[in-house]
Amino acid sequence: MKPLIRAFTLVSSLLLAPLAVAADGLPVTPFQARYEVYASGFSIGEAVITLTTTAPGAYQMSSDVRPNGLVALLASGRIHEQVSGEIHHGTIRPIQYERLLDTGRKSNQMQLRFDWSAAQVQARYNSEQATLPLAPGVVDPLSLQLVVMGDLQRGQVPSQYSLVDKTEIKTYQIRNQGEETLDTPLGPLRTVRINQYTPGKTRMTTFWVAPGKQYLLARISQEKDGKEELRMEIRAVER
Repeated sequence: MKPLIRAFTLVSSLLLAPLAVAADGLPVTPFQARYEVYASGFSIGEAVITLTTTAPGAYQMSSDVRPNGLVALLASGRIHEQVSGEIHHGTIRPIQYERLLDTGRKSNQMQLRFDWSAAQVQARYNSEQATLPLAPGVVDPLSLQLVVMGDLQRGQVPSQYSLVDKTEIKTYQIRNQGEETLDTPLGPLRTVRINQYTPGKTRMTTFWVAPGKQYLLARISQEKDGKEELRMEIRAVER
């Protein structure tokens, strides 16, 4: 049960979105993308990511991860994430974020409230609470996807990103690992490999994004000590 919970949690926090022409100031247009989720080589579920615009300069993004097949019988449950935010002078600023993990046997809830005028974020994870300093560029796990896609579009990807997770602000290092062609349900895709890691940690995440398909995420792989724990692959996308 624990590996399944960890895998689903990682998927919900690491998904990226396809890049397209900006809409209402966003670096991506509204979309719905579907991914197959694998753990130890076996399909364990599906992830669905949706982005919509709720008003000029405002966005809402959601992520749903559900188990399938035999996994659903053994661990019926879901992970749901949702964020609402705004585009302020060309910068993505989340306002309210929520994440619910419910496996039927275990339930976790995370809530973030961003107060940009006070430069603070109120963070709650189950019974834990914290008031954290809010600096420009600090976002939630879902809004981070939009920030990264915008940076890729401009060709200005920094060496690190910061986001609020649970009741902490975490910083991740980023590095470009070159190009690779992948076979996918969308056909062969020329991709760029981007590695995400934390110095001193043995767990690493690699993203494959396809520049020729508007920076569509083709694959995510999570490894620890050189062994793959989780993989996610694109199946379909609608715009």
